[in-house]
Amino acid sequence: MSLPVDPATQPVLGTLLDELGDGSGTGVDWLARLVAALRPAAADRAGDSLAGLTDRLTARPAARAAFAACLDRLVAERLHRIAYAHLEPLRGGGLAGNVMVRAFGRLLPRTVGTVFLSDLLEEVFERSDDYRWLEAVPAADWDRLYECLELDGERCAALRARCRAELFEALRLVAARAAALGSDPALMRYLPDLARYESPFLQLSNEVERWHSAEAAVGAGNPRPADPHAADHVGVLLAQCRDVVSRVRRLSREAGVDVNLVVQLAGLERALTRLELLATLAGAPGRAAVVDFFLRLVRQENRRNSIADWWGDTAQLLARRVTEHASRSGEHYMSETRGELVAMFRAAAGAGYVIGVMALIKVYLGRLHLPPLWEAVAYSLNYGLGFVLVHVLHLTIATKQPAMTAATIAASIDGVPDRRARIAALVEVAAKVSRTQWVSIAGNVTVGFATALAITLVAGRLLGFHPIVAAKAEHLIADLHPWQSPALLYAALAGIYLYLSGLVSGYYDNLCLYHGVPERLRRTRWLRRLIGEARLARFSGYVEHELGALAGNFVFGCMLGSTPLVGHLIGLPLDIRHVAFASANLGFGLGALDFTVPPATVVVSVVGVLLIGLVNLSVSFQLALRTALRSRGIGADDVEGLAGAVLERLWRRPLDFFWSPRPG
Repeated sequence: MSLPVDPATQPVLGTLLDELGDGSGTGVDWLARLVAALRPAAADRAGDSLAGLTDRLTARPAARAAFAACLDRLVAERLHRIAYAHLEPLRGGGLAGNVMVRAFGRLLPRTVGTVFLSDLLEEVFERSDDYRWLEAVPAADWDRLYECLELDGERCAALRARCRAELFEALRLVAARAAALGSDPALMRYLPDLARYESPFLQLSNEVERWHSAEAAVGAGNPRPADPHAADHVGVLLAQCRDVVSRVRRLSREAGVDVNLVVQLAGLERALTRLELLATLAGAPGRAAVVDFFLRLVRQENRRNSIADWWGDTAQLLARRVTEHASRSGEHYMSETRGELVAMFRAAAGAGYVIGVMALIKVYLGRLHLPPLWEAVAYSLNYGLGFVLVHVLHLTIATKQPAMTAATIAASIDGVPDRRARIAALVEVAAKVSRTQWVSIAGNVTVGFATALAITLVAGRLLGFHPIVAAKAEHLIADLHPWQSPALLYAALAGIYLYLSGLVSGYYDNLCLYHGVPERLRRTRWLRRLIGEARLARFSGYVEHELGALAGNFVFGCMLGSTPLVGHLIGLPLDIRHVAFASANLGFGLGALDFTVPPATVVVSVVGVLLIGLVNLSVSFQLALRTALRSRGIGADDVEGLAGAVLERLWRRPLDFFWSPRPG
């Protein structure tokens, strides 16, 4: 016994069925009004709405026959193959082109016609969330409506034959698309055997054509039955095609990948998935499979212009390519032994000296009162070239580590199926990252502070030169106050920049490999004549391994230096706070004021520096880890319980997070 339909819907359904009976309601507009009447206010009432329609149709045989005839006519007169195939147009614009097309489609909906089934679905299910309440309808209610309309009886035999014919046409379309994408020269670059031997994508298309021809011969009255094993043959070829895609993905991690190829691989995988679905439906589908396919069609039409859905399909592939290279760099930011920790502190301390000098240069650049644009250029060059110098000297900036180590953490659990083993691996890597991180911060902050303080004291007391005036020193200390200034907000902005710089590093590493930059350099004749064969080999090897890091560091510096200019242009007081530069500014301020600052102010400033570092690291690490996990298809459920496991390890063995344990 079904629950009663919503009382507000009862008179509307009655009126609509009356129109159906007198012949005035048999068009698309009538069907759209029927769906609007059935559309529930809440998804949990969806079953009641459909059950109410089924009850009324059961009680009125004439209306039931008219309704079935209406559906038969509206559906049979349309072409289904495009909706079944779900083919999107091939676009060469890459990420930007695909996003713009969908954004334009959301702003101005496409025109609808009377030829294709997709137009009918778009007119009838006009709301972008109609698929939600349709999917919320219980399977039993769909089965009752299916049986009520006798969709599997003699009355709808012609409609089923038409749908099956369109299904095979869709199979041909998708197979042809897969053959075109699978035979693209971009894929053959990774697998030359696709050109040397017969491609499985072409074999798949040929097999679908043979299946279609056999089915068409049966439909034309030929007594020869269709090949009962055709679906199995298609399944075998589909498996071979998926294996090719997997091999291309695996090889692209080593040789790099282009953005357009990422989009192409995503389209190829969608085509293979749709082929598998259509081949299953071409077998012997039951009612549940037919209803599920109908719901899938409605969902794809509702979400046709969804940017979020398309980005979800491609972002994982793109992020995997970018973070794959970042994870290799992140291995250098994780210390296993105590000797490695000491070496990391030395590298961070060396960077502290450079940061102290960079902070002093920035103060002097501010004294020049350059126009905003040229001031931003000067600041960007100071930061960018300084960070590049730190990298060239093999020194370490602590805040650069999260964007790199997050990818390494995600790589450590890639392919680990057991959740408990995955959590254990993450806890171990988290301990290594933690002790390396705090040692690096200690080196940057302490030496950066000491360098700035030493410059101020030596210049003022021995040379009689004061690089920082008193007013500027007070301003530098005031900017570190954690709640009386926007220091933490600016620190979060710097954390976002740190995350983006990690993506830039991975992107340029990938680009270098994909376009074969090292090999091209080795083949450049004028360079070979200029610096010699041996030096050119060393230079190309350096570019191969360091181009991404150099680009990421320079771009990070440009982002830091141009932020005030961007804030000036949009009318916001934007700035950045970086923990290493904050410690150097504190040293400059205390030294310039000759330690006449009240102790409370010193304590608050120290707390501000620590909080700036915490915000820098937490924001950049959270964003980087989320991207890295997503790139490997690891969701929140896969790492559930991680926080508790880390706290338990911290309680049992707290020193592991601050110092390397003894071997064994």
